[in-house]
Amino acid sequence: MARPVDPERRAELLRLAVDYAIEHGVADLTLRPLAEALGVRPNTLVHHFGGKERLLSEILNGVRDRLRGMRAAMAEQNGGDAVLATWRWTADEERLPFFRFFFEAYGVALRHPERYEAFLRRVVADWLPEGGEREATLELAVQRGLLLDLLTTGERERVEGALALFAELAAAV
Repeated sequence: MARPVDPERRAELLRLAVDYAIEHGVADLTLRPLAEALGVRPNTLVHHFGGKERLLSEILNGVRDRLRGMRAAMAEQNGGDAVLATWRWTADEERLPFFRFFFEAYGVALRHPERYEAFLRRVVADWLPEGGEREATLELAVQRGLLLDLLTTGERERVEGALALFAELAAAV
């Protein structure tokens, strides 16, 4: 009879796996180096998560949950979800590793939609208000596009100039 999974140990392993994935990415993630970094054997990860695919799905959800929690705190501090406040929060140097991971994971999920259906179903919906108004969809697309540009080029001044223009246009509507 298989031993039961300890939920606290599983949660701790997931937290550590999310930290590892943010730092190292997911495209080349394998159980052996991950387990070594976490100080466990690969069998331990299989026991707690059922295999690499399920663990990767849990990691994607863990990163998503962390980002949503941080974003909620930002919105609360700034009295809402204004374009520039969202950008300042998103493009902060401290959070760029999360978004570098996010775009990598997005690409992996798009390559294998059958494996990451839940991630793809929520990757846009989670960031939109109920009903997904046009303005929120446009803002999300602009923010993500400019963030990808910033991560690619490092040209913060140019990218933030474009965001400022977008904010002006959005305020005029």
